[in-house]
Amino acid sequence: MIDRVESFLQKYMDKLFRRKYSGELEPATIRNALESEIKQRRKNTRSGFIVPNIYEIRLGTEDYQRLSSARLMEDMTVFVEKKLIQTDSFMDGALSLRLREEAAMEKGAFEVASHYEDAKPQIAADTDSNTLVLSHSDFTLPLNLPPVRRLASLRVIRGVDMKAYLEIGERKVYLGRRDQNDFILTDLNVSRLHASIEYERHRHVIRDAGSLNGLFVNGARTSDACLLPGDEIGLGNTLLRYEII
Repeated sequence: MIDRVESFLQKYMDKLFRRKYSGELEPATIRNALESEIKQRRKNTRSGFIVPNIYEIRLGTEDYQRLSSARLMEDMTVFVEKKLIQTDSFMDGALSLRLREEAAMEKGAFEVASHYEDAKPQIAADTDSNTLVLSHSDFTLPLNLPPVRRLASLRVIRGVDMKAYLEIGERKVYLGRRDQNDFILTDLNVSRLHASIEYERHRHVIRDAGSLNGLFVNGARTSDACLLPGDEIGLGNTLLRYEII
């Protein structure tokens, strides 16, 4: 019974996102539609829940001209990345978002479509100048993007470095006492290079770097772990919390 109700509500929301809005179409409405698309297309596999990596947002001419910008696409990209972490999902392949003009669409109307990179594309190829594309892995596009996408944070909640804070994104970061680390800790029970955090399948994975006193996540010793919001990371006598920003 609950499944049928959820299915009905999902179909209703999909229609709602594709209707014509009486006011101006806002980025928040598009983000809601992206979130709905992610939830609807999310599938369970042996390697965890995965979501599509290609998304296309179709807008009428007036809305496209008003909304199309590198800044909007960057914001949407970060939004999708954070949703993956929040829903404990993964993504295979590079994330790509497209903003596409559809002259036949009325003002306020829009659609969101998606597909998996290894599936037969249902989205038209980019042969049109009225399509803005932002790829997760393409940092050479002349879009004046920030050098790092900040998705999550680490904050010391216990230890001598109380309140020390670091925002992390897609780049590998190192934690420990040595000066070359990205997150420098002064706790003498922390190794010079204690752990690293890498970005794999669009998720943050922490790994022990051969530390003397070990790596702990939520109280359990581990060699590596895929992080979730609220996870507590133990290094020596220091405790850090991982959160979405």
